[in-house]
Amino acid sequence: MTGEHAVTRAEERLDVGTEVIPVGRARLVVETTTEEVLVPVRVTRQRVRVEMTGPQDTAAVDVPRTGRSTDWLVLHADEPVVTVRSVPVERVRLATAWVPGQTEVSATVSREVVEVDTTR
Repeated sequence: MTGEHAVTRAEERLDVGTEVIPVGRARLVVETTTEEVLVPVRVTRQRVRVEMTGPQDTAAVDVPRTGRSTDWLVLHADEPVVTVRSVPVERVRLATAWVPGQTEVSATVSREVVEVDTTR
C-alpha cells in the first residue's frame, strides 16, 4: 500500500474570559442624630426707676390726693424665640470602582498523540 493517509490531530484549548458577578451589596444609610446647642442671646428689658424731684417740681407731677395712681405703666422685655430648621450641610454620593487584579487559572486539557506503525 503506497497511498498516503491523513490523520487530523485534535487538542483542547483553554479559553479564559471574565464575567461580572455580584459579590456584595452596599447600602447608604442616613441616620439623624440630635444634639443640644447652646447659643448666647442678648435680651433687653425695661426697668422702672423712680427719681425724686424737689418741691419746686411737684406741680409737674399729677398725683391724686389719695396718693395712689390708677395709671399702669407696661414694661417690655425681649424674649428669645427658638426655631429649628433643616438646612443642607453636605452632599454624599455612593460610587463603586473597579480594582484591577490578576488571577492565575489552571485546567487540565488533553490532546491527541498520533503514532504511526510502519512495520507492515
